Amino acid sequence: MPFRTLHRLRWPVAPLLGVVATLGYAPYGQWYLPVLALALMFAIAARAPAGRAAFLGWLYGFAHYLTGIYWVYISTHTYGGAPAWLGALLMVALAAYLAAYDAIGFALAARLRLLHAPIGWVAVPALFVFLELLRGTWLFDGFPWLSYGELALDTPVAKLAPLIGVHGISALVVICALALQKLGVEENLERRVYAAAVFASPLLALALPMPSSWTEPDGPPITAALVQSDIRQDEKWLPAMRYEALSRHWRLTQQAWPASVVVWPEVALTQSYAQLKDNYLANLDQQAAARKATLLLGILAFDESSTDPKAPPYNSVIAVGAGRGRYDKRHLVPFGEFFPIPDFMRPLMDVLGTPYSDMAFGDPAQGLLHAGDYPIEVSICFEDSFSDEIRARARGSAFLVNLTNDAWFGRSSAPHQHLAFSRLRAMENGRWMLRAANTGISALINPDGEIVQRTKQFEQAVLRGEIQPRKGQTPYQQWGDTPLWAACVLMLFCVLWSRRDRFEKRGQAPGSKPAPEAPPPAPGDAS
Repeated sequence: MPFRTLHRLRWPVAPLLGVVATLGYAPYGQWYLPVLALALMFAIAARAPAGRAAFLGWLYGFAHYLTGIYWVYISTHTYGGAPAWLGALLMVALAAYLAAYDAIGFALAARLRLLHAPIGWVAVPALFVFLELLRGTWLFDGFPWLSYGELALDTPVAKLAPLIGVHGISALVVICALALQKLGVEENLERRVYAAAVFASPLLALALPMPSSWTEPDGPPITAALVQSDIRQDEKWLPAMRYEALSRHWRLTQQAWPASVVVWPEVALTQSYAQLKDNYLANLDQQAAARKATLLLGILAFDESSTDPKAPPYNSVIAVGAGRGRYDKRHLVPFGEFFPIPDFMRPLMDVLGTPYSDMAFGDPAQGLLHAGDYPIEVSICFEDSFSDEIRARARGSAFLVNLTNDAWFGRSSAPHQHLAFSRLRAMENGRWMLRAANTGISALINPDGEIVQRTKQFEQAVLRGEIQPRKGQTPYQQWGDTPLWAACVLMLFCVLWSRRDRFEKRGQAPGSKPAPEAPPPAPGDAS
């Protein structure tokens, strides 16, 4: 499409490009489409004033997130019990909020003329990655879904994961999109050659070693087994399922022996640890100990030292048998495991007929669990989407474990997107990932992010295989996202300062006409 026509059709094109960008992520995996969509959005924003670029960027982001996280409606309404209108409102509100980051990015890129100046080659990636870091790791507890770095998962560029992490790869994706935009608009041959070279630069990743090369084996391989019990979310809390769940997990665990490590999914049973520890779990503990094996239980647990009868439970993982330790989930899901609303609004939830309950937050300073002599990094549910948090705990671990219950999302794209996070964490940390999911997708993932074995969704299964404990640290484990934060902040500060300095030097006489924010549209373009 000629860029003049693209500019004239910018209002319908922007949200269409947002939908196209969603096709780059799991389960679709067309990684090149978001790069193309972002390049075309850069071309549109380059010809727009800041206010218009902001709204176009918001339209792009809103359509992208609405089609990418539509499953929020499934979890809140279909399985969460919220009224349909409230589930739709939460889905739309979340997409609108996330789109605000795109609006800010395109607005600043247009206002500071970063898409025209040579400094844009570094300033534009710094701007968009800075906003991605804010969105995914800091503001409002973070929501890192659909980051640009995820697009590289099944490409050679993923070899950069143990070096710079997923957000570092995001910077490279933005640079490639910017280079593609330059190729479409530059008339100067030398600049076009430079843009082509930048666009092709990710091919250099072919020369990089595999992520597993940054760590080394730590002892002999061990056998692991993942229990997938396939208890649907709409059945889980029914009285009839209470004892069926006990029977099913007992039977599947017997099939898992003699594995050295057996992993249950998140909150596998509706009873708490205290209710079952003296009989049902005590028998499983004895079985595991007799085999010198570790059983990792995903279960609700209470603070036994608390005297408050209304104290909320923890979403926990408890190691029994040859293992030891307990991990309480630290990063809870907003509106799923806790409701970030003031107390005076709680009665309104009752009036609306919306079931809600809060869970307790785990201590941020918890130690690692142990499977025999091996320390392991354990995460629960969407905690494995936070790369910097996982790598900080994984530095002393032998392998990674994630317990989840993706039954909340039915047959949507969410379980596939969640699986992609587990693969990225394996690569960033150079370690095996054991992923046990209640209804799937359970998987054994090697340090190179390859799925060695996996289950189908919505079937009972025990997934068995050998994994290799590992030791050593990847560069990303050592430094995390700190260098990226520092580089983005420094670059943006320099850009803002240089623009301020230029404005002061040029000055303007009283009553003079300000400089235009963007090049005037070509003849025939609508404003």
